[in-house]
Amino acid sequence: MDNQIKAIADRLKELRTFNEFSESVVAGKIGVPEAEYKEYESGNRDIPIGVIYNLAAVLDVEPTVIITGKHPEEVTACVFYDGAGTVVQRFPGYRYMSLADGFKNKQMKPMIVTVEPNDSTELLVHGGQEFNYVLEGKIRVVIGDREYYLRQGDGVYFDPNVPHAQYAMSDRARFLTVINE
Repeated sequence: MDNQIKAIADRLKELRTFNEFSESVVAGKIGVPEAEYKEYESGNRDIPIGVIYNLAAVLDVEPTVIITGKHPEEVTACVFYDGAGTVVQRFPGYRYMSLADGFKNKQMKPMIVTVEPNDSTELLVHGGQEFNYVLEGKIRVVIGDREYYLRQGDGVYFDPNVPHAQYAMSDRARFLTVINE
């Protein structure tokens, strides 16, 4: 089991227990079957980022707390230098660097996402709005039943309540994503 997935699972269980919620209550609140939720909490299944956002809302914490275990403290400005954001490997071929983990009560979640060629990325759903801007390479963005082909300098703004995913086309690609929830 990946150490990062296990650490997230342990934090999730601790937060659920602290809030005195049962597994079935949390599963119901985020709209997943209890068996699936138990897999998240045991570390046997990676938690999609949209589910982490939903869990954060239910558990009344910033998503950063679930992902990193650190509580954001900055209220005026959050600065990172030399590409030193918090890196999270979601699954092979897909990782992102969070650019504002230290900012408390943030309304936007800026990240730089790096994707390797891989057609097995699952479609995600989460609240708010999302913007992607391609920094390097080419990506195919699937939003519902539509596909968009973007290259460096192109972008898309969309409703992430619609199932979506981003795929690298031929080579590694990097894009800035900003999610507002």
